[in-house]
Amino acid sequence: MASVLVMMCVLAGGLLPLQAAMNADVAARTSGPLFASGVNFAVGLVALGLVLAALRTPWPTGAQIASVPWWGWLGGLCGVALVLSTLYAAPRLGATVTVAAIIAGQIGVSVLCDTFGWFNYPQQDLSAGRIAGALLLVAGVILIRKF
Repeated sequence: MASVLVMMCVLAGGLLPLQAAMNADVAARTSGPLFASGVNFAVGLVALGLVLAALRTPWPTGAQIASVPWWGWLGGLCGVALVLSTLYAAPRLGATVTVAAIIAGQIGVSVLCDTFGWFNYPQQDLSAGRIAGALLLVAGVILIRKF
């Protein structure tokens, strides 16, 4: 099962440079990055609504909604930050630098989340291998950008 989940994440990650290019094209042909971001989220909302309807996913109860911690509602803001960042960066830096920098940021924060058990992640010890891997990703961003 873990292999399937890893492959799913790799495939989803492979969509990021495509999403950046598609959104940047919408931005270039319309009113700019903010409009393109709105289009991105509107299309995503419609698609997700169709999937929810097709799967007949039940609505959560009031108790379930009330049990969500305050920070749980901020995930959409993270998506906005990601989409806007790629919209501004990708046309100027290219897909490789943009995505490499995003991955470096993801790894850095992921190491912190795992190390300290933030946001209900299972706590995992910080090892030399994890530190080395994160530093290698940062080095990769620098190498990709400089050369």
